[in-house]
Order: sequence, then structure tokens, then C-alpha cells
Amino acid sequence: MYEAYLADYEDLGPKVIDEVKKYLSRTSGSREIFEKVSDYIPYGVNSNQRYYPPYPLYFKNAKGSRIWDVDDNEYLDFNMGYGALIVGHAHPILVKELKKQVEKGILYTYPHELLCELSELVVDLFDIDMFRISNSGSEAIMFAIRLARAYTGRDVIIKVEGTYHGTYDHVLISTWPYRGLAGPRKMPVSVLESMGVPDVVEDLVRIVPYNDTETLEDILDEEGDDVAALIIEPVMMNAGIIKPMNNYLKRIRKLTKEYDIVLIFDEIKTGMRNGPRTAAQEYRVDPDIITLAKAVGGGAPISIIGGKEEIMSLIGPSESMRERGVVHAGTYNANPFSLRSLYVTLKEILTREAYKPLIKFNSMLKNAYEEMFKQYDIEAYVETYGVSGAIIFSKHKVKNFREILDTNMDLWYPYYFGMLNNGIIPMATGPEEMWTISVQHTEEDLERHIEYLDYAMRLVAETQEYIREEWE
Repeated sequence: MYEAYLADYEDLGPKVIDEVKKYLSRTSGSREIFEKVSDYIPYGVNSNQRYYPPYPLYFKNAKGSRIWDVDDNEYLDFNMGYGALIVGHAHPILVKELKKQVEKGILYTYPHELLCELSELVVDLFDIDMFRISNSGSEAIMFAIRLARAYTGRDVIIKVEGTYHGTYDHVLISTWPYRGLAGPRKMPVSVLESMGVPDVVEDLVRIVPYNDTETLEDILDEEGDDVAALIIEPVMMNAGIIKPMNNYLKRIRKLTKEYDIVLIFDEIKTGMRNGPRTAAQEYRVDPDIITLAKAVGGGAPISIIGGKEEIMSLIGPSESMRERGVVHAGTYNANPFSLRSLYVTLKEILTREAYKPLIKFNSMLKNAYEEMFKQYDIEAYVETYGVSGAIIFSKHKVKNFREILDTNMDLWYPYYFGMLNNGIIPMATGPEEMWTISVQHTEEDLERHIEYLDYAMRLVAETQEYIREEWE
């Protein structure tokens, strides 16, 4: 009856088809909603990443480490809001404090008294001079780039191939370029990732490989005087997890200083990932600007743009035609609800002590996965960072985006559906994503995840063998 839903997976073999059929049979409520809302909402979702064939799950309730779909299926959640929910779902401290705030009002459009305590907390915790608050990671990135251009008086931006910095036009370049369009490995070209982004934007963005400063040096030698900023995830977390090697971050810091270029660390994913700190602090690199979002807000929509005083102090109203400030504004910026969530998350929940069991749990998962890979002869390994982990379907450790393209990402699908059908959301949606462990996950939750991993890995091994026989 729903053969059309199976078409996307036919090339992966009968075992995957059987698993998708199970998914269809246990999620009829989600399918019904999808079919209805898709007439009004493209693909039935409000963020492209949330769609996957045959259709996404639709949910109605979440608490602690669990979430329930509209068919009353219960899942252990290791997606955790694409890493935003290290606090877990409906943390009791947040629920209590946010209920109080709702009664006092959630939008004033005037500065809130909490800013006094919060300001000291943020600058001390993240080692920055000044900051401003926005509502999303994309907004934070947009303002960070605007600041860099204002400070330097230059227009060109350098970004790393395969990194995602939100939906702002000037970084929606080469986030996941098709191999045939991306140019040589050592000299990637700028590739527009969306219709509607003007071609002129492509001319203002240069692309470099991660973990390789040679291309960066070549670009700077040729046009360093035109470059306003280098924006980078200190740890790549949108192509699995790829860590910096051979003092890579310190080398790019040295180069950007030589050319008076603003170094922007996009810490929207890495911030609070490996303890109550940034990757900049962990790797002992001092960027000029950092952006934070996701985990810092405890699930509330909030982001931080922070950095050095000489850059951040450019923000403000224009005094005259000759003395213009950098515009930063927004009706919902620093609203009382999100401020309260930010403050409580940083002050009371995501403390240094809170991370100790989470790091231990993540090590448990990594070891269990890699034992399964050996048992079933699956070409894969797990890379972890803090409370998150990603499966890389490769025999060799990858060090940049091009090497991710060489991995067998098709093996992610039997794994994902095999886990979903057993009540585990094992990670965020997509082979480029990762899992996140929250403060509300228990050791029993980890044991259950590992218990059903055996079933999923047998599916992966059978699919791997099918692909070898049918495709090669």
C-alpha cells in the first residue's frame, strides 16, 4: 500500500526494506500528520534537517531522557535537540524557574534585571570581554561576521569546507558540496548551497580544508589584505566529529594575527560540549569572537556573540553620518524567558560536577559501538567530543570533509531504523550527525541503548555485505 515510501531504500537491500516497513506499521499517526501538513508546510517540517524519507516522526511529549510520538511509542532520546538539550527534557529545576518567569511575563522589550548577575557569569565562564544576546545560532553568526567586517573594513570571509554555520547567506557556502562541484581537494571552490543566495556572495567567500593550513596560507599570500574574518568550528561537528590535529588551531590563530584578520570560533555546538567551557578554552586558543547557542540555553531560543572589547564596542547606535555603529537589534533579544533559562542552565545545572558521569557514559557507548564493529566486521569507528559521539563509517580516521565523502554513509540508515524500531533515537537525524548524552540519562538508559545496538549492527553488517555484492 505504501510502496512509494520504500523507493528511497531499494538499493540498500531487503533487510533495510523490511525495517522501513516496520517503521511504517508502527508510526501510522505520524504518517497521517505528514500527509496532511505537507499540503501546507513544505515537506511537513519547519527545518530542512528534520525531514527524512519516508517521513519524520511527530512527537507530543518529552520528559527526562524520554520522548513520546503521536502513536504513543516511547523512545530513549539521544538526539537531545541536536545537542541543545544537555539538560535533558523538562529538567525539574528549569520547569520550576520558567513557570515563575511565565507568571511574571516573557517579553518586555526592555532590559531585564537578571542581566546584572548574568553578565558577570557569562564573561567569567567563557573568558570574553563583552557580549550581546540574540535568539539563534544563525543570528549570532550573522552579527559576528558583520562585526568582523566593520572592525577590519574588509569584505572577504574564509570558511572551512563542510562546516555549517546556519542559514545566513554569507556562510551558506560549501556546507556539503557535491564532489563534482567542489574543486580540487587542496583548493576547494565556493559552492552555493541554496537557491536564492545571490551569486555575488560566492565572490566574497573563500573555502579552505580543515586541518590543513597550506591552502589558507596561499589565500592569505594572495589576498590577505581583503580578508575580514576566518570563521571555523574549532572541532568540526557537522560532518560527524573531526578534531583538530597537529596544533591546527594555534597555527590558524598565528596566521590570522599576522594578517590582522578576525578569527571567529563558531562554538554553537562545541560550547558546553566538553564541560562548562568553550573549545577555545580547552585548546588554549584566543579567538577574537565566539558564538554560542544550543546547550547554553537549556532548550530556550538564545545565542551569545562575545569577544574582545575593541571589536564588541563597535556595536551601538549611529551618532552621525560619519560615526556609524554596528547594528544589532531584535524584538526577542534577551527576553526574560530565555534569559532565565540561560542563567539557570549555566549556574545550577551544567556545572563541572554534572559532566563527570556524562563523559563516563560517552566512553561506555564508544567502547560498546567499537566492540560491535569488530564483532560484525563493520568498517567504522566512533569519534567523541565531550558528551557527544559520531559514527564514521571508515577504516581510516578522517581529518577533513573530503575524507567524510569517501565513507560509506549509506550504512547509517539500517542502523538508524533498527534502533528507532526498538525505541531508541540513537542520535540526531543524518549520517553527518551525532548523539548527545544529557544530565538526565542514567546508566540503565545507556545499557538499554547498548542492548539494542546488537540488533542494529547485524542489520548494518548485512547491508554492508549486500552493497559489496550488488554494487561492486
